[in-house]
Amino acid sequence: MNQADQQWLENRVQASVDDDFYLDRDEEKRIKEEGTARGISIKDIEIIIRTELDKSGSVCERVLLDELERLLHQFTDNDKELDNKEERDALDKVLKAAPGKKKGLDPRVAEEYVAAFCKVNGVKRTTDSKGKTMPIIIAVVIVLAIAGFFGISKKSPASFGAGITVKLKDNDRTEIDDMLRRAESYVEKAQYTDPPEKSAKACLDSIRQIDPSGQYKGKEVKALASQIVGHYISLADKRFAAGDKTGTVKWVERAKLLNADTETIRDKEREYGLIKNEK
Repeated sequence: MNQADQQWLENRVQASVDDDFYLDRDEEKRIKEEGTARGISIKDIEIIIRTELDKSGSVCERVLLDELERLLHQFTDNDKELDNKEERDALDKVLKAAPGKKKGLDPRVAEEYVAAFCKVNGVKRTTDSKGKTMPIIIAVVIVLAIAGFFGISKKSPASFGAGITVKLKDNDRTEIDDMLRRAESYVEKAQYTDPPEKSAKACLDSIRQIDPSGQYKGKEVKALASQIVGHYISLADKRFAAGDKTGTVKWVERAKLLNADTETIRDKEREYGLIKNEK
């Protein structure tokens, strides 16, 4: 591989993970397709991808899913049953950020994969019969301190306690001030939503839980959330202009995580053609 191709590939990988430290399967596939179109061998592409991910502490979704599949086979090949403990143990291994990594597998992807694995391999999932599949995921994610980031709960931080005014104490205000300062510092570092436990979104979510009605520093919190949404929308605009629908959807969904400027996001979805049959 010549130097120009290597530099292009390194930049391509960095651009894919510089915001969320996460290379999903679709993005990895596109990188490989673009790389092979330039005449780069798959072996060289995979080496560069692995090297760049290690440098930034990013993760590869495909690799994490391979590990999840290995664990699921380990737990179910003999009895064709996945009990609560086994599922929790498997999820804990892949949702938790490994040493040197800044995050783990997306819980939503993990849930879909576990369900598909059990269906394809004829595995009885204990949680299925009790209707408690998602609580398993939620419990693991909470333990790993990332439930707020992925929004697994049906009630988002923005809607939780909406309309309720709580009496704030001095220590509540002090904590909000501290969280707001931390959120601002994370924005400066471009840690908008990742890593989950050390991101601007995590701090803003904590503030909303303390002060649901935004009676203290509400304007500052809203402004910071809007700033992050604006950043994600600008990224979506670039992907839309490039004809990359998957990338456009990715950034729009990321913007939605902030639970702010919903009308702006909605208008952009209309502009991108992501809303169909709207009346």
